[in-house]
Amino acid sequence: MKYFMVLAAFVLLLFAGTAQGEIYRYTDSKGALHFVDDISKVPGKYRKQLGQTGSSGDISIVDAGPAPSRRKSEKPLTRKSISCGGNTVELFQTSWCGYCKKMERFLKEKGISYVSYDIEQDSTAAKTFREMGGRGVPVVRIGSTVIRGYNPDAVMSGLGR
Repeated sequence: MKYFMVLAAFVLLLFAGTAQGEIYRYTDSKGALHFVDDISKVPGKYRKQLGQTGSSGDISIVDAGPAPSRRKSEKPLTRKSISCGGNTVELFQTSWCGYCKKMERFLKEKGISYVSYDIEQDSTAAKTFREMGGRGVPVVRIGSTVIRGYNPDAVMSGLGR
């Protein structure tokens, strides 16, 4: 019995350490977001971007630690005079969202002026996002029309094009 208790204590100590791991996130050329647990699963053409930082952020290592604190915005959500057809086009997004990047690319390619808000960095934008019933990103607001998700046809329709 004493031997069994010592053995059980040893086994518990052996497995009591904290588990750690890395998750790699990358956005492919079509804007699809991928998560993998092994760098070898990241295609070579995306792997070489690992050391780069910038607005594209095509590949990154995601730390599963505590959620980042949100910056409190002192300024109200500003409506810049960027508009399209009389309506302000607003894009509510996050830095890590592949479909947000895809929507941003779409707006740029079509020459549509817009205002972009990162709902994780701007608490006022996050509040506006929640008030619109936001649950996922991207969300595009054109005047009073709210478009959820990556939906280029709805954006064009909302602009009357």
